[in-house]
Amino acid sequence: MSLKKINWKPVYRAGDQNLIKEFYEPALKRAVSYDRAVGFFSTEALLSNLQGISSLVNNNGNFRLIIGHPLKKEEYRALKHGINTYRFMQDLDNKLGEIIEEAKETGSGTLSLFAYLVATKRIKIKYAFRRAGMYHEKIGIIKDKNDNRLVFQGSANETVFALTDGYNAESITVYRSWGQEFESYGKAFLTGFENLWNNKQRNTHVIEMPSEQYEKIIALTDAYNIDPESILIDDSDYKLFFDDSPNIEPQLPGFINNKKFELMPHQRNAIRNWWETDRQCVGILEHATGSGKTITAISAATFLFGELKKQNRKLALIISVPYIELAEQWVENLSLFNIYPIECWGNSDSWTQNLREVINRFNLGAINFFAIVAVNRTLTGNRFQEIIKNINKNELMVIGDECHHFGGAKLSKKAPKARFRLGLSATPFNDEDDDYESPFPDIAKDRIIKYFDKIVSSYTLEDAILDGVLTNYNYYVIGVKLTKEEQIEYDNLSKEIGKLIAIEHSTGLTEGQYSRLSVLSNKRSMLLGNIENKYVVLSDLVKTIKKSERPLSLFYCGAGRGHSANASEDENIELVRVIDRVSGILNQNGWVTSQFTSKEPANQRVQRMKDFVQGYIDALVTIRVLDEGVDVPACKTAFLLASTKNRRQYVQRRGRVLRKFEGKDVANIYDFITLPNDEVNSLYSDNLVRSELERIDEFKSLALNKDEVLIKIRELGLR
Repeated sequence: MSLKKINWKPVYRAGDQNLIKEFYEPALKRAVSYDRAVGFFSTEALLSNLQGISSLVNNNGNFRLIIGHPLKKEEYRALKHGINTYRFMQDLDNKLGEIIEEAKETGSGTLSLFAYLVATKRIKIKYAFRRAGMYHEKIGIIKDKNDNRLVFQGSANETVFALTDGYNAESITVYRSWGQEFESYGKAFLTGFENLWNNKQRNTHVIEMPSEQYEKIIALTDAYNIDPESILIDDSDYKLFFDDSPNIEPQLPGFINNKKFELMPHQRNAIRNWWETDRQCVGILEHATGSGKTITAISAATFLFGELKKQNRKLALIISVPYIELAEQWVENLSLFNIYPIECWGNSDSWTQNLREVINRFNLGAINFFAIVAVNRTLTGNRFQEIIKNINKNELMVIGDECHHFGGAKLSKKAPKARFRLGLSATPFNDEDDDYESPFPDIAKDRIIKYFDKIVSSYTLEDAILDGVLTNYNYYVIGVKLTKEEQIEYDNLSKEIGKLIAIEHSTGLTEGQYSRLSVLSNKRSMLLGNIENKYVVLSDLVKTIKKSERPLSLFYCGAGRGHSANASEDENIELVRVIDRVSGILNQNGWVTSQFTSKEPANQRVQRMKDFVQGYIDALVTIRVLDEGVDVPACKTAFLLASTKNRRQYVQRRGRVLRKFEGKDVANIYDFITLPNDEVNSLYSDNLVRSELERIDEFKSLALNKDEVLIKIRELGLR
């Protein structure tokens, strides 16, 4: 089809014409190439112009794009993912076709579409910048198979707001190569684009994407407003990413968060210890929550790969994590090190073929490195296990994040056989589900040690605070007393638990007795997390907190249920979740909150986290999903309502609020302490007080207001 067959207008204006329907779609339907130079580009524009892009692909055409404003972080990651991962897949063109059809049906999948367009070389993209100001020109060239061209120029960027009807008021002027006006106007834009693409435009520099040049320039200009001209790197120093041998090897980053990357002393020491302990590269980093375990582990893998490469050896890296949110954080952090892992979670059809192909290429020697991020549930599945068994264990490294999960029977049994192993946890050896004084052997600890060997580096919360890695905090003890009924129930449960523990010490428990012990312990834990006076005290407390101090707060609730405050004893109603009662109290007192639990879809949790960080909501109300690894560095205040005796849980919750963040000098922790009822003569009150004091003493020891806490302990009669 020829561009000449259409009676093109000399000018297209939003409002008078629909730019997509009346210009882009019919032009790209006839196109074999599309060249575009704009200030702004967004991948969402691909969906807005999907019919036109689809036609260009069907015509075996390509899209050359020059932009003057950097891609969003997730867009740049998709670009590199397409080059470093997808381009090695078989049947890429067919896969791209499927992605396009799926996008037409669902109206989603922008980043996947972009990544596959890059992988198939349908899109090639470069970045333009100037000594002063930004590159903001807007040129477009569409060519058909007969070498006819439409050159257009005007106000429209390549964004959804520019292209979609009803948003920006945009206009373009069109010059036809077969028209009289072309020689005088259009031809200059043809020459101009080619000069730009080949970096021959005076006062404008055009560089490859992705490239170290691009990453260094963006990092430095964003951080320090440095003149880009002074930090240019010679193209000859770097391989282009669009050639036949792209660099997909791990590399230490030059910058992270616009700061020059340097490992902290405790991170360097940890890697050295892991490396040098018996020369095994096996061990556990027992590092405080928030002290940079992820970056330490990726750096260790990068150093290991470098040493193996010197010996002409290869490395496959598997990272095992408990939750999807944590997996997504790992993927983002890995990209800083030029590592683009295969993401193994969710529907296995989405990763199976890619994983097989990459392992085949690795085993054939076509690549010397690849990485996988897998959630534990996927890692222990039969399909994943069947595929990875083809990896030579002497070429395999496993990083187990929150490695205490490897104490579980299933994960311990299915853990990949790997020559190199690194476990990460702030509290590696506490049994997560052990909420009573266990007389049993620590089977979980034995399993963890069997796989990861031993702790090779410890870095405590005190170390992190003293080194300035974590922020200081104030600790406030909030005493809450059991009602008479709750005290009686607590005593009865404790009595039954005590009997079973005595039997275990004497003759051992049957399977049924062990199961009952677990049920009773869980029930007692639920009781302590849902005591009635806690809601009264919470309501009084949150009223006193000024609106300006409410944002960036976390409320950790118990996992149980109880009657609502307005329900009479004889009402036969469904029990209300603790988290719902807490949310209700906050809302009644003018707090803007959202729940953040495993019940919400992943995309909803992502949006709620963004709203939280940006200040659209005051607080996140959660149960357990934020306990392990999920970064909430902006959080300033934590309210611990669950009264947990689980050390791992309260250590991680404290660490979650102590992460460094711009503008956060001091964090605040409110700990709701459960106290015995004064009117009940209880044999078990001392045990309750003792367990609460263990947590108080640990939190108090590093608090800025330690003296205030000591006074509060005396006031509550705890000592």
